[in-house]
Amino acid sequence: MIPPVNMSGAGGSGLPGGDLGSMLSGARKRKGGAKEATKELAAIAGRLSAEDRDTLLKFAQFLEARDPAPAAPEPLPEPEPIPRPQEESVIKAMRRLSATYFMLDRARLLNETSALMAKHVMQGHSAVEVIDQLEEVFDAHYQKARAENAEQRGAAGSEEPVASPDPGADQDAGNDVR
Repeated sequence: MIPPVNMSGAGGSGLPGGDLGSMLSGARKRKGGAKEATKELAAIAGRLSAEDRDTLLKFAQFLEARDPAPAAPEPLPEPEPIPRPQEESVIKAMRRLSATYFMLDRARLLNETSALMAKHVMQGHSAVEVIDQLEEVFDAHYQKARAENAEQRGAAGSEEPVASPDPGADQDAGNDVR
């Protein structure tokens, strides 16, 4: 670990916002999307001289070439259906649905599923009715996650496919003639 370096000591001009260590750690902890970063970068570039803007652009191009765009995320796996038993408690249904929809983030399901559990325990709604609603909640979350995944995959792989220089090559690709 590199100890923080205070540049505001004797003869140093100092850094706005504290020492070098705090500046670096703050840069790593900064959160925000690409829009916020783009706005901040544009604001900084607007305050620079033409020569420094050119240097900034070259550095950004260097970073882009060094770190290619991330690969598309893997497709969302299909649910593993587990048959619903004739007599099933709400707790066992939650376990079954969690195993069926293993790919879902349980934290995102917590609010809706706990509300349904409370309807059963506190308000006396039948287990069958609550389990039916739980199945709908899990399926709705799966469909939403699937749509988000497809959107991410489409955005990551938005490049046009490269056409083959030989027009007949695509037709013969499946025929392995030796």
